[in-house]
Amino acid sequence: MSLLTHITQAQIDASQTELDGKILTRPALLVTDGIALVYAVDVDIGESGRVLKNVPLARANRDLLYAEAGNACRLRRSANGKFEVVGFSKELPGRYDRFAVDLGTFAIGPTQSFGLDARPLSYGELADRPGGYGVVPYGATGLFRGGILLEVKFG
Repeated sequence: MSLLTHITQAQIDASQTELDGKILTRPALLVTDGIALVYAVDVDIGESGRVLKNVPLARANRDLLYAEAGNACRLRRSANGKFEVVGFSKELPGRYDRFAVDLGTFAIGPTQSFGLDARPLSYGELADRPGGYGVVPYGATGLFRGGILLEVKFG
């Protein structure tokens, strides 16, 4: 791909004002000044596993404080150029699977999964963590790609 193609794609990406995403973590306190509280979440926007970290929740939407991992959300670019979660969405960026097909023999190759899944860990998964059951608190969220646990988030 040429340099012009990369520059054009960067301009298109920068001009997007709204995106749909998938919440990967529970809302956590990002910053406070003693009066106002700003909560943030991590959001998967479905582009080759790209995750936006610490995306603030819009202050006017109190329903977002109860968002769970895996919920669809709507992001809007603010005046300073950063995204914020403004509400729930009807579209959810999903998981993308790719597999190779040999056209001569019609043989299907191994499946490669793209995209992230987030869900609370089960009792069995909590017990399988190093150190045994009780080391990771109940209610911890696991990030999975293709059924493989990548990361555990809690707190």
